[in-house]
Amino acid sequence: MGMLDRVEQRLDNLINGGFARAFKAELVPAEIAAELRRECDDTVTVRGRGRSVAANDYVVQMAPADFARLAPYAAELASQLNDAVRAHVHEQRYILVGPPAVRLEAAEDLAIGVCRVRGATVPAGEPPASNGSSARRVRDPWLELNGTRIPLTTRLTILGRSPEADVRLHDPGVSSRHAAIRLDASVTIQDLNSTNGTFVDGRRVASADLRDGSLLILGGVRATFHAG
Repeated sequence: MGMLDRVEQRLDNLINGGFARAFKAELVPAEIAAELRRECDDTVTVRGRGRSVAANDYVVQMAPADFARLAPYAAELASQLNDAVRAHVHEQRYILVGPPAVRLEAAEDLAIGVCRVRGATVPAGEPPASNGSSARRVRDPWLELNGTRIPLTTRLTILGRSPEADVRLHDPGVSSRHAAIRLDASVTIQDLNSTNGTFVDGRRVASADLRDGSLLILGGVRATFHAG
C-alpha cells in the first residue's frame, strides 16, 4: 500500500470513527431510536428468577439547534420513540417496572447531529425528577458486579444464592439469603445471618452504612456500591 493510500485509509478511519457524528449536519429520528435501543440493552439487569429488567425512563439530550428543529414535532416524536422502546423490550423479552417514557432536552455541550441518551428505572406511579433544566435526574444508587450495573430501585433488595433473591449471586460461598440493602435516609447493608459473613471495605459487619465506592464482599463475590 502506497503512502497516499495509507493516508486516505487513516482519513477514512477517522471520519468513520470517533469524529463521524461531528460532521453530520442534523440529527435524525432513526439515530435517536438506535441510541435508545442501545441504552435499553446497556441498562438491563438480571433479577431473581432470571428476570431481565430494563430502564423505562429515558432522556434524550441533543444540541440546542437540533432541539429547536425537532421541537414542533416533539410530542409525536416522543410517542414514536416510546413505541420503539416498547417494541424493542417486547422483542428482547425484557421486563419494565413502569411504562416507558422518553423526553427530549437540549444540552449545550453537544454538537449538532449528536445525541446522548440516559436511561433509568422508575417504578410505576413514581414521577421522574425534574428541575426545569436540561440536567439529567439523579440516577438510582447501584451496584457494580462483574462489569454489570445493578440498579437499586426498591427500598429493600435481598442479595443471595436463592432464586427468590432480588439479586441472585451464583457463588457457593454466598448464603441463600445473604444480605439486604435498604434505601432510607441513608443506604445500609445488613447481614442476614450468612455463613461466611458480609464485608464492607474489608471489615466484617452486621450492619453498615454504604458510601460511594464502598467495596462489598459476600462469599466469593465482590461488588462496588455507587451512590448515584
